[in-house]
Amino acid sequence: MLGAGITGGVASLGALLTYRQTKVQLRSNAKLALREPRRKVYRDFLTGSREAVRAVLDLVDEDTGEVGLGPLCLVLDEHSPTLMRLLAEVDLEGPQAVSDAANDVVEELVKLHTSALAADLSGLVDDEGRPARIGGDFLAEVRAAMKEFVVVARAALATDAD
Repeated sequence: MLGAGITGGVASLGALLTYRQTKVQLRSNAKLALREPRRKVYRDFLTGSREAVRAVLDLVDEDTGEVGLGPLCLVLDEHSPTLMRLLAEVDLEGPQAVSDAANDVVEELVKLHTSALAADLSGLVDDEGRPARIGGDFLAEVRAAMKEFVVVARAALATDAD
């Protein structure tokens, strides 16, 4: 009788350990299954963001380091639909931390666009009567948000194998 009780206890313990291991394995498999689609969505968003930044940088006058506000607005307008579509994909894939970081990137680009548009529409001119321009590191906040997106996206994609 005692032997049967011990055997039953060992069998129950074995079943419990197998159940827990199976549960851990299923979670790991689910995480791996999500990894590749998320990685593609995150990569596409980062690529789209970098393309928008590159298009802005292509406008910068090499001599003055400045860019006209009108052309800046046009380039950001051109890239906006793609970025919004890519942002929606990130929002759907999640997790929330990655979605928030992607939204921060777009928010910084929108802030740049809004301030450039407001200044351009105001008709500001420089001392020589040319339309106002922007210079300096006007993309600093956008770049910082993009770096944070990369950090958060990498963390979300990390697995126990990394």
